[in-house]
Amino acid sequence: MQPFTFFISYRRQDTAPIALLLKNEIEKRLQFVRVSVDVEEMQPGDPFPDRLRGLIDAAHATIVLIGKRWMPKVGEQPAEGPSTDWVVEELVYSNEAPLALPEGERFGQNRRLLVPLFADCDRDFRQFALPTRLDFLTVLHSEHIDYAGWPTMIGPLLDRLAVKLSLKKRPDADEYPKADLAKARTQPLPDAELAQILRYDDFEGWYVDNYGNAEVRYLVKTFKFPHFDQAADFMALVSNHCRVLDHHPEWRNVFNHVTVSLTTWDAQRRVTIYDMNLALFMNMAAKAVIKAARSA
Repeated sequence: MQPFTFFISYRRQDTAPIALLLKNEIEKRLQFVRVSVDVEEMQPGDPFPDRLRGLIDAAHATIVLIGKRWMPKVGEQPAEGPSTDWVVEELVYSNEAPLALPEGERFGQNRRLLVPLFADCDRDFRQFALPTRLDFLTVLHSEHIDYAGWPTMIGPLLDRLAVKLSLKKRPDADEYPKADLAKARTQPLPDAELAQILRYDDFEGWYVDNYGNAEVRYLVKTFKFPHFDQAADFMALVSNHCRVLDHHPEWRNVFNHVTVSLTTWDAQRRVTIYDMNLALFMNMAAKAVIKAARSA
């Protein structure tokens, strides 16, 4: 089964940056979706009309991204350009081409949905000298977003889109148990002291990251092992220790490596002595696992 697929139609000299931002937000916030943007999907030498039609044929919905320079404004002299306007062609094709997907992959749709999205310009088609072939757009419900309001507008916009298309949202955040009062009273390590401690050999490989949030601190390290078996042994060893310590990592395992992030979320996601102790144990556990694998 293929994911629900959006095709973003845009004019490159108009809204190319926002098209890529929108792709990222949709794929980050909604479950089992894919977003096609021609600048990423097309390779040098691809036959342009055929490739565009192929992207649209695979899409359940086309988002029509409309900026200030999407079409000539009313009263303006149209700029000289190619005889074929590919933005017009892809929108006409999106509207007219049947939804050529197997019945089980249509997400309950009988035809392709078109969603006009005005980006940083007035939400009004009348500002443009619209080709008559695109008159069908003017009767569709449109959305609006602007650069200044992007952080607060993108969430509700995609919520409305998810409801319209019966798509599921990804969980907004991880869930944590009730904060431990003892840990909440633990003093976080100041940045300067933390940087000094991490210079010691015992903390080899650990570094500080904030994952884009200036208010938090994480200790981070990626452990690499000869094979998945050792990565699994390492995680089992650390898990048993964490049951005793009552302090837990945020981690991710892919085949032979484990990426770990340590923070004391009870203490406003800052690094405390709990994280330093667990980091030390992890370094020793990793060495023990690798040593055992070599001697086996």
